Amino acid sequence: MYGLDPSVVALCLGAIAICIVSAVDFHAPFEAAEIRYAVMRDRYYFAVIAYITIAVVFYVFLVSQIHWLTNLLYPGRGAGWLVAIPATIAFMVLVPHLPLLCRVIAFLRTMMQTLARYPQAVETVIVAIARSPIKVTERARPELQRELEGYGVPTRLIEKALNQDDDVLAAGAAAMIKQVASLHTSFVDLRGNRRFGRFFRARKGEFDALERQYRRMLRRSARALLLTEDIMVSDVDARELVLEISDFIAEECEDLRVAYQRRLAEATLSVVDRRDSRTELISSFGYQTVLPQPLPFAPLVIIFVLDFAFSVAPLFFLDLPKKFAVGSLAGGFSSLAHAAALTISIFFAIYPKASTNFARPSLYALPWSSYAVFGACSYLAGIFILWITYSTIPIAEGWLAKSHPLAASSLFSLIFLVNTVVLSILLDVRLRADRLDYHEARLRDGATHAVVMASVMFSLLVSFVLVTRAFGLEMPAIPLQWYAGIVASFGVLGAVIGYLVPSTAEAYIEANKLIRKSSALDGNLLGWAAPPASQSTVKP
Repeated sequence: MYGLDPSVVALCLGAIAICIVSAVDFHAPFEAAEIRYAVMRDRYYFAVIAYITIAVVFYVFLVSQIHWLTNLLYPGRGAGWLVAIPATIAFMVLVPHLPLLCRVIAFLRTMMQTLARYPQAVETVIVAIARSPIKVTERARPELQRELEGYGVPTRLIEKALNQDDDVLAAGAAAMIKQVASLHTSFVDLRGNRRFGRFFRARKGEFDALERQYRRMLRRSARALLLTEDIMVSDVDARELVLEISDFIAEECEDLRVAYQRRLAEATLSVVDRRDSRTELISSFGYQTVLPQPLPFAPLVIIFVLDFAFSVAPLFFLDLPKKFAVGSLAGGFSSLAHAAALTISIFFAIYPKASTNFARPSLYALPWSSYAVFGACSYLAGIFILWITYSTIPIAEGWLAKSHPLAASSLFSLIFLVNTVVLSILLDVRLRADRLDYHEARLRDGATHAVVMASVMFSLLVSFVLVTRAFGLEMPAIPLQWYAGIVASFGVLGAVIGYLVPSTAEAYIEANKLIRKSSALDGNLLGWAAPPASQSTVKP
């Protein structure tokens, strides 16, 4: 029985260390719980895994380069991998202190946190909650009466203050204090739900501070209300006193209300998985709102799996001579890199339109400049991913990617550029049509993209043959039916991408646009939740 190869053990231990360090570094400069419980669970883990994957890819690339360098300087010693591991780990430790590389890592970390939608996700839900009308729960008024009576406020005075008749308190201030009490009692009920146990443990410090702030608000409100009973004033002075006390109580309640809304948004995103269940949770707190439609990951997963399968199949099923033999490691990693780069090219087609006006179409023109910018970003990202992969994995000597990895990656990355540009155009055409049936024209988009992807793959295969011969390399004897199969498979992949992506992205963008428009028209912002006639009585 043979022991494990020390080089393999060292490589795996180094990779594990990089995974742990990267998982911790993903949250910088925030606490882990601060991000985890402010975004959706699936987005969080997806972003963490993506960040770890990028770090491991860099790690393997650096190890391979240091291994090559040590073998070059000290040939025949066979300790290249063992020397490379500690050197790479030391390099990773020094990276945060190197000016250029620390900026690159900070940029990647910020991108991955943005991929998890931190803090955009929680801020969006907070705005949706804050702009929504609230129905105070039945327990709020008894809660306030019990608490204020405990501080010595007479029952009749409490009832007059909470009647929203501008007698003791202005209607806006009375509505505000009842909203805060309603949110407080709703969180007390939610704390008894075991499903939210981890959330409350992660936010224990914040909820303890909220409880102290709530008690402070009750004490100071009780003192303010007692002033109305003890001081004898004229009618004019009484009106001024009501306004002053109302302003005072409103200011005490405003910060509490915003803090409770933030905690509700965090619990909604981080614990509840389904959109309708999130809406139901928010409704249990008295808010009637519509949450933005999240961009689904299912189409991206389907496309990733299909691209991986179509890319890896020819490599494993072709009977190639030894000079062109493709091992399991090389075939698997190259296909994974291609699938990852294709998924990123879809991201460059969708995300800019969801987050910037620069990439959105106008009534009269398509955003041609954005196609150039984000198409170039997609192309460069594809080159980078494929180049690192081709430079790291063991490739047979006969292939172009072995002797000229940059040329091969630059050639094959053209499909990512075209994919981004064509998807952007298809999506912009749908957005300009402003239709309500998002399933309409799916077959047209699928057929269009199928023709484009099949044509691009055919052109790439022809170019691959020409470039390979231009570098003086031989081409493997591959039957023509295999070339036809590759072109056809990418035509199928293009049909799936065109059928799923533009319509799904349009539904996501339009749904969020409608929600923003309805919220703006409703005009119910972070102001008083009181009737419009009473808003002028109290300063917001």
